[in-house]
Amino acid sequence: MATISISAIWPGRRWAGSLSASLLPLSRRSPPRATLSRPSSRRTGRDFAVDPATAAAYNARLLTAHATRVPGPTLPPDAVRGALIFLANQFAHGLSGVSPELVQLIVASINSETMPDIDGSGSVGASDLVPNAQLAHWMLGRPQAKKLGLPRPKETLSLINNNAISLAQGAIALASAERLMAAFDLAAAAALEGFRGNLGAISEAANRAHKRQGQRRSALRMRNLLNDSHLWKAGEARLLQDPLSFRCASQVHGAAAEVFSSAAEIWNSELNSVNDNPIIDQETAAAVSNGNMDTTRLTLAADHLRQALGKVCDLAGERVHKQQWPAFTGLPTGLAEEGGAVGGVQFLNLGHITASLVTSVKIWARPSLLNSVGQVADGVEDTASHALHAVHDLMRVIDAGWKIAGLELMIAVWAMKRRRLEAVDLGKGIRPAFEILGALLPIGREGDAIFDIAPLIGELQSGALLDRTLTEAREKIDLALD
Repeated sequence: MATISISAIWPGRRWAGSLSASLLPLSRRSPPRATLSRPSSRRTGRDFAVDPATAAAYNARLLTAHATRVPGPTLPPDAVRGALIFLANQFAHGLSGVSPELVQLIVASINSETMPDIDGSGSVGASDLVPNAQLAHWMLGRPQAKKLGLPRPKETLSLINNNAISLAQGAIALASAERLMAAFDLAAAAALEGFRGNLGAISEAANRAHKRQGQRRSALRMRNLLNDSHLWKAGEARLLQDPLSFRCASQVHGAAAEVFSSAAEIWNSELNSVNDNPIIDQETAAAVSNGNMDTTRLTLAADHLRQALGKVCDLAGERVHKQQWPAFTGLPTGLAEEGGAVGGVQFLNLGHITASLVTSVKIWARPSLLNSVGQVADGVEDTASHALHAVHDLMRVIDAGWKIAGLELMIAVWAMKRRRLEAVDLGKGIRPAFEILGALLPIGREGDAIFDIAPLIGELQSGALLDRTLTEAREKIDLALD
């Protein structure tokens, strides 16, 4: 059995794992009672036995029936591939009663060039029934499946009755969230440069007093990004106390980092567990009905992280507004060249765009866990945890977060330009953003053509700028924390 983690499902990676048939001890010796003898215990026909002679036909119909299509967004291919990786790992525990041939098919499917279109809806968080059925229908329709004599008894149920989609999509979201939090540290550090902020807020003295590991890591990263900045010189900071959105950045970012660490631990644990129902007891070979498909733990983790990121976005939005507010900056309104109605970031509505994004984030950050609608399937499914909904909203928060971080960063660079700062005046980690984004900003050309922020967000989100600015900082942080 392999051990997988969030990084195994990061987009663009292929899975190189292999699974031995010896890891599936029950697959060849399960007695008849381990096969599906009743319809899915969660459907309205749960009290009707299925004749073993018709089990194969029933399984085929069960799969097709559960794969009902719904108009709307489909899942990204990497999430579909990630779901297959999880299934291979889950079945390798030897508790699902599936055949080695099915696992071979899954591994072959993982490395397929194309992934099927799978609906992003149809799950209430007690197994991703509908999208799982669509994925299984595609996989079992491949020529290799027929050659291997698949599916066999119990296998259809095992393929649909799990949380593979939620886990895979969530793993991708968490991998992106980790990078996003680093991007917010970069944006906040750049905002301190543009604002000419007081660096005492990210000092080691403040960290020692509060004793929070997440805060210390965020502050260390910002200090390293600001290494060699003129801001460290006496008299460079304009205010004794900056607005709280500047002063509390490392505390809020650090809290989000701690929430992320908890969520990642939960996700990695669930990725390496079995949430199949029923499972097959290895000692008795009996089918054991259970509730391991419940996703409360996942939903709590995603809910908590969305709220933490929402707070990070909220502070970034406030810094965006403070950087264009004359009473706080000492510069013309909206960072225009001259005082007046024309020019600057306010003329381009960058503040309004940021405010709209922050509002959306706050809507998506509301908890999903308690939105359960019970009494599904004649009341058998009277509770659900909505993990996939929580994950979808997490993806939305992250997508908006990248835009907010990018907007803060570009407005900070604009402020640096307005203060006539040069790259040599800035922290070493800020200089790449100053040079790359500064060349893309329409400073002095506002209103000549429609300004598209997509290339600037792309520079940040693609990873090249982030990797360039954070690699050295990351190494210094690790050394400092050891």
